[in-house]
Amino acid sequence: MPASTLDIPAWTPPTPTQQKDIDWAPLRTLDLSKVTGDDFTDVPADVVQEVGDAFHRDGFIYAENHGLSWDQVLRQFAIGQYVFNGVSEEDKAKFKADILGTGSFVGYKEQGHWKLNGIKDRIEQLNFGSQSYSPEARQKLFPPSIQELLPEIEAFAVYNHRVILRKILSVFSLVLKLPADTLWNLSRDPETKGLDLLRYAMYHTPPKEDDAALGGVRLQGHTDFNSVSILWSQPITSLEVLMPDNVWRLVKHRDNALVINAGDALAFLSAGYLKQTIHRVVAPPADQAHYTRLGIFYFALFNDDVPLEPLLESEVVREAYAARGTGYWDDRKAQGLPVPTAGEWERLRVKAYGQMGAKKGDDGHDHEEIAGQKITLYNDTKAPSQQQQQQQQQQAAQPRAIRA
Repeated sequence: MPASTLDIPAWTPPTPTQQKDIDWAPLRTLDLSKVTGDDFTDVPADVVQEVGDAFHRDGFIYAENHGLSWDQVLRQFAIGQYVFNGVSEEDKAKFKADILGTGSFVGYKEQGHWKLNGIKDRIEQLNFGSQSYSPEARQKLFPPSIQELLPEIEAFAVYNHRVILRKILSVFSLVLKLPADTLWNLSRDPETKGLDLLRYAMYHTPPKEDDAALGGVRLQGHTDFNSVSILWSQPITSLEVLMPDNVWRLVKHRDNALVINAGDALAFLSAGYLKQTIHRVVAPPADQAHYTRLGIFYFALFNDDVPLEPLLESEVVREAYAARGTGYWDDRKAQGLPVPTAGEWERLRVKAYGQMGAKKGDDGHDHEEIAGQKITLYNDTKAPSQQQQQQQQQQAAQPRAIRA
């Protein structure tokens, strides 16, 4: 992977929390080194079974042995630190993403673009799209002070897509009992048809009154809009997952590990068999409160023109689709409207997110409708009754087998 000669400060990982009473999310682990072959299509049956069970139940797993060293990952965090601390506020404003206009995150997202209950977020982002790396696009989209880093950033993005994502999609295809390259073939042209995002994000500490007003929630509970999200694990304990028992649990950091979750697009194509994950970001434990949280993400999408129709050639998808009773896009089809593509869905959700267009429901969550689909943005869940807890625990202990 190429390295620039630009001298930037190293990133020092924060000290992991020493708090003892944390309820950690019990996530399974995918060993990516077990996905082999020239096209990454050789996957052991037990790996397919375990990943299928996890994503049918939780929608979240760890992944390890991805092929990059911890030093290479630390370099990416150093780049992420630099693109915020080493770039002027004037340049950040000049190269701002046109989120509301085009529904694209590419460029800088400033603090305060999103609002929850009228309170502005404190998250900065810099997003690189998969079509951002031509000489013309680089000059147009990103400030001069990071131009020298772009070959290194591009190489990292390409590795995320062509190695890590490709392996994950092979496993998911086999979970759905489709040829191993099925989902990859819907994602394989990122430079010309793709909308994948490599994101560096800096979570600044909000004022105490904002944290108090939101109960410590710094990014509202939501599902991702894309196919697969890849989070490069970092030590600040802030990511929470809504587990099948309706309880939020924190995700524990692992050095040089990934946290993988499924998004809306993959759920649509699998008719909900592969579960899009509900997650949020909250204030860290007291012993980490003085740190600024730095994150690296790779958000993979199917190609822009892929319609988000269930893949009914899969028997697994057909059964999941039949169990729903209704289709995903019935209202649109009844009106003679086309099913949204992966790109259209992404742009619609990007434009709408955090703009206070949702309405509070009787369940305490925020709800809005996008392209005929009902979207839920999750607030604090109500504690289940003891009987519900027992039922949920029994269900969670019996993952559904993938039909032979």
